[in-house]
Parts: sequence; structure tokens; C-alpha cells
Amino acid sequence: MSRREPPLPPASLKLHEVEGDQRRYVPHPDRWEAHIKANDGSREYCYFKNPDEDWFHLLLPGEIYLQYGETKFCLNCAIRYGHVTDDRLYWQHGVRRKHDPLI
Repeated sequence: MSRREPPLPPASLKLHEVEGDQRRYVPHPDRWEAHIKANDGSREYCYFKNPDEDWFHLLLPGEIYLQYGETKFCLNCAIRYGHVTDDRLYWQHGVRRKHDPLI
């Protein structure tokens, strides 16, 4: 089996200064999937509402979101509810899930 070379970045790619490690981790990864919202005209919403809002917010085209079964979470809500962490050593620190019921 031949190994394919990774694609080259586009010539217009610009480097951006990034402070710190921007990677995110899912401490309990079983059955979670990461997706990018397609620009297909469909309306998909995050499962949770933002604090102090009484509506569900849209997942925008190009937005990275997580899915657990049929339930979709924007990254902000996934972080807020403890499904995602920026702690690379989460496995040593025993990150615990917030147990909010899925409706």
C-alpha cells in the first residue's frame, strides 16, 4: 500500500500568532464525533442555550461542532458543560463530567 503525501497548504495561507496551546480534548471520547457544519442551507442548532438566552443558537457553516448520537454541541457549550477541556493532562487530573440531563 503506497503512502499518500499530505496536501500542500494554499499559497494564500497566512500564519497567525497563537498564544498558548489551542488544542481541545474530549476526556470521555467514546461515541463522540467531531464535524464541520456544511454550507448546505440546512439549519442545525446547538443542543444547549447560551447563558441568559432563552433560544437555541445556530451552528454556522464552517463551524466545528461535536455530536453525541443525534445531539449536537457547539464547542463553547461543549467546553462550558465539561465535555471538552484544554487540559492536556486531563487523564491525570481526573476531569469529571457535568451531568446535565439530555432532553
